[in-house]
Amino acid sequence: MAKLKSQQSKPTTIDEKEQVFEEIIPQKSPKKVTKEPTTMEELLAGTGYIIKGLKKGDVVEGVVTHVSPKEITIDVGGKTEGVVIDRELETYKETLLSLKPGEKVTAQVIVAENDRGQAVLSLRRSIFEKRWTELSEKQKSGEPVEVTGKEVVRGGMLVDYSGLRGYIPQSQFDAQTQRQLDKMTNRHFQVRVIEVDAQTNRLIFSQRAVTEEEIIAKQKELLSTIEVGATVDATVTGVVPFGAFAKFTLPSDKESVEVEGLIHISEIAWEKVEDPNQYLKAGDKIKVKLIGVDEKTGKLTLSLKQLLPDPWEHVLDMFEKDTQVKGKVSRVSPYGVFVNLSPGIDGLIHISKLPPGEEPKVGDEIMVTIEDIQGDKRKISLSMTLTEKPIGYR
Repeated sequence: MAKLKSQQSKPTTIDEKEQVFEEIIPQKSPKKVTKEPTTMEELLAGTGYIIKGLKKGDVVEGVVTHVSPKEITIDVGGKTEGVVIDRELETYKETLLSLKPGEKVTAQVIVAENDRGQAVLSLRRSIFEKRWTELSEKQKSGEPVEVTGKEVVRGGMLVDYSGLRGYIPQSQFDAQTQRQLDKMTNRHFQVRVIEVDAQTNRLIFSQRAVTEEEIIAKQKELLSTIEVGATVDATVTGVVPFGAFAKFTLPSDKESVEVEGLIHISEIAWEKVEDPNQYLKAGDKIKVKLIGVDEKTGKLTLSLKQLLPDPWEHVLDMFEKDTQVKGKVSRVSPYGVFVNLSPGIDGLIHISKLPPGEEPKVGDEIMVTIEDIQGDKRKISLSMTLTEKPIGYR
């Protein structure tokens, strides 16, 4: 019996021995070895977060994280948050401080990394895009905006609207301001937006639309009663380099209304006018002819000279072809010299008929020969009266 038990419990083959060994000491699965991250790149790779490499000039999208009078921080996906500081924060303080945490903005990298490891950013692009949008809305609504006068230029004034450069044509200032335009530099005043185009950087304002709103509205109502060609008694209200302004009274069912129009420099006299101040001054009582009405703008155009005899109507009675007359050089142009023969009547000496090196100057009194007269075209051809023909004369 004992022998039989011993035979059953004792393994006799190699396979049986291995089976018994596995039962006594179970096999363990091998451990999986995990490598600890040793660099920031390896740590971020494990999180799936990607850091943007920033360089000067990059335009990036970001989210505002903090706003204060000293700095604005923006998450642009860099190692640290970007920051808006210094001059830009001071220049655009009002606009920048209106930003809210969580607001998306477009920024440009000014410095890739400062001494604190932050990218220094500029929000000018985002600011200006917002301001162009605001101006478009102001133009549609007609709501006035405030600008600052910067520089008087030919035909008007350059102004500043929160960092954007705009222009006000001289015709878009009221009469009083036009007479003292140089005093508007560095002053703040209200205007209306009349043209805005961000693509071409075109921005036109009107100061007159604000200050004369009520006057223009009344004037527009009365335009239908104004007869073009009528003569009215007027008073000169101001003289400017390009002409003069004069006002007159229009009768109305309710009350008489004063309206103002412009006498352009070309409508002051038949002769060429260099300085309107030599002909008119503020307070002068004059008769003017109403020659134009712009119903859209309420602008009136007046004339002094059209109430005076037209000298060209009798030019053939005053001058004859092939005669010599004395005149005064009134203007020199690239194609010849204009000579004033009588008030309102100028003739032209073509450049081809001038002796080389002997061209007359403005103000010179010279003898000329009338070569041709075309009264209907207001044209007189002249040549200098010479004792002998110059070389190259035609």
